[in-house]
Amino acid sequence: MLKFKHSGNTGDIIYSLNAIRKACQDNESLGVLYLHLNQPLRHIMAGHPLGNVMLNEYMFKMLRPLLLSCEFIADVMVYNGQKIDYDLDKFRNIGLNLGGGDIKKWYYYAYPELTFDIEGPLFTSDNPKEDFLLINRTNRYQNGQIDYSYLNDYNIKQMFAGTKDEFEVMKKNLPRIEYLKVNDFNELKDYISSSKVFIGNQSMCFAIAEQLQTDRILEVCFGCPNVIPAGGEFYDVFNQNGFKYALNNLLK
Repeated sequence: MLKFKHSGNTGDIIYSLNAIRKACQDNESLGVLYLHLNQPLRHIMAGHPLGNVMLNEYMFKMLRPLLLSCEFIADVMVYNGQKIDYDLDKFRNIGLNLGGGDIKKWYYYAYPELTFDIEGPLFTSDNPKEDFLLINRTNRYQNGQIDYSYLNDYNIKQMFAGTKDEFEVMKKNLPRIEYLKVNDFNELKDYISSSKVFIGNQSMCFAIAEQLQTDRILEVCFGCPNVIPAGGEFYDVFNQNGFKYALNNLLK
């Protein structure tokens, strides 16, 4: 059994799954993922939902069912000094520019033997596609050139995944939007998978959509463009023209 450690953030953990799967495949083994809780953020960010830590007990409980849905993950546990084979926090100490590039590749740079295919789904869902948009826009990593009110031109149900504060901000531009409440992130995965299109900025929710390879639109942050979609049908957009083009193609 291979043992891995990660301290968060949640999106970083989800993007590390490519490397974890590769290590498990190479060793013909399942993996145990230990999550190190309450580790401080390296850079305090206004609007971060967990305040000044990368991962807490609540997020652990929400995230664990999603991670256990991966066939190569045998268990997910809290880290309390257990012996590990791969420290997935290593990428933080090898001189990477964490504001650019591709988060998925951070783990390859830390462990070059873990070359992997960045395409191909890590998550699966049996839920059928339904006629609704699922939107997530965090208070961080926003691109001021993109106006979500353009979605009002489409006669399609709108749902929002995120915090209540983020929802209230979005509702000012999208008065028809409905709030999605889930019991855990595995349930959120099923909603993302069943949506006609997922739209979001650089967040944990987009990380789930990316690892599902579902139809998706990424709002790219100019100051921190470190999410690089790959596989499936996607658009990564920098401005309103790109946003409109992506919507018109995915909703035609």
